Amino acid sequence: MKNGLKYLAPNQKLQFFLTSMIENFEEKTKKPFEIKVTYQNSIGKTYKDVYMIDFSQLIGLSQLGEPPLYKIAKNVEEIKKDIHHLSTGFYKIKVIRYTKEDEV
Repeated sequence: MKNGLKYLAPNQKLQFFLTSMIENFEEKTKKPFEIKVTYQNSIGKTYKDVYMIDFSQLIGLSQLGEPPLYKIAKNVEEIKKDIHHLSTGFYKIKVIRYTKEDEV
């Protein structure tokens, strides 16, 4: 970040998307880099930390099954298609109707 943050509340987190490992995986695993962080607490004490980002740790890592967010997105698309078919009138909804006499 070029200008930094003015204030970060206690227990507040800042998260952001760094990169996609789908693209240029080999290149990214060969070039570790550092993130240098400087910050102050509420009484003005300065802290400095260095975080090493090394994607080579991901080599050989795989995931079993479908990622949950992908699965949710796919299911939402299916629901959207079903609702669209209902609203356009191309499909008739099968309705089963019972009267009070039928319930006895």
